[in-house]
Amino acid sequence: MTKDWHYAWQGESHGPVSAETMADLIRAGRLRTDTLVWSDGMTNWEPASAHFDFGAPPPLPAGAPGLGMQRLAPGMSAGTGWTGAGTDGLYPGAPGRSFVEAIKVCFTKYATFKGRASRSEYWWFFLFTTLLGALGGMLEAAMGNDGAAISGLFGLATFLPSLAVTVRRLHDTDRSGWWVGGFYLAMVVFGFVVGIIFAIASQTGDPRNTGLGLLSIFGIAIFAYGIAMLVFMVSRGTRGPNRFG
Repeated sequence: MTKDWHYAWQGESHGPVSAETMADLIRAGRLRTDTLVWSDGMTNWEPASAHFDFGAPPPLPAGAPGLGMQRLAPGMSAGTGWTGAGTDGLYPGAPGRSFVEAIKVCFTKYATFKGRASRSEYWWFFLFTTLLGALGGMLEAAMGNDGAAISGLFGLATFLPSLAVTVRRLHDTDRSGWWVGGFYLAMVVFGFVVGIIFAIASQTGDPRNTGLGLLSIFGIAIFAYGIAMLVFMVSRGTRGPNRFG
C-alpha cells in the first residue's frame, strides 16, 4: 500500500499526496530539506530531508568556514530531534499572530474554511471586528441612516472572514466546523418548528404561554452553546497534526 504524505507550505498543511508527487515537488523546488512533512505512524512533523533524497550537496568552496556549532532550526531541540513546534511553541500550521498580522491573514483567507487558526489569530480578529462594530454604532448615532449604511457595510465585510476564522479555530482544537454550521441549521429548524407550534396553538388556545416556554428553552440552549464555544475558542490547539491539518 502506497504511503501518503502531508507537507507544510506557507503555514498550512497540504496533502495527502503520494511519495511520487513528493519527489516531483522536490524536483520543482517547492519542497526543501527543511520543509516539514508528516505521514501516518509519525509522532511529529519532521524535516523532509529525513525521509526523501535531495541529492548530494555541492562541495564547499575553498576557504569556507567549518560548520562548528550549528544553530538549531525552529522546532529542533538538542538530543531530542524535531519537536514539531515553531519558534512560538505552537504548531507551525497555526502560528501566533500579532494584531495587524491577524487582520491581514483573516482577510487574505476571506472565505477559507480549511486549515487551522491559533488563539491569537482568532481573538485579535475578534477584537478588530468588535472595534469596527463600536465605530459603526457611533457613526449610526451621529449620521443616522448614512451611518447605519456604513455600519451595515462593516458587518457584511467582516461576516465571512469571522465565520471562516471561527471554523479554523475549531479545527485547531480538532473539532469540526459543524459546531458553527450546525448552529445555523438548528436556527432554521427551530424557526420552522416554532411556526408550526404557534399555528397549532393559535387554533387550540392562547399562544402566548407557548411562546414564553419556547423562548425560555431557546434562551437556555443559546447560553449553553455560547459557553461551549467560548471554551473551545480559548482552548490550546493540538500540539501536532490533526485531522484538519
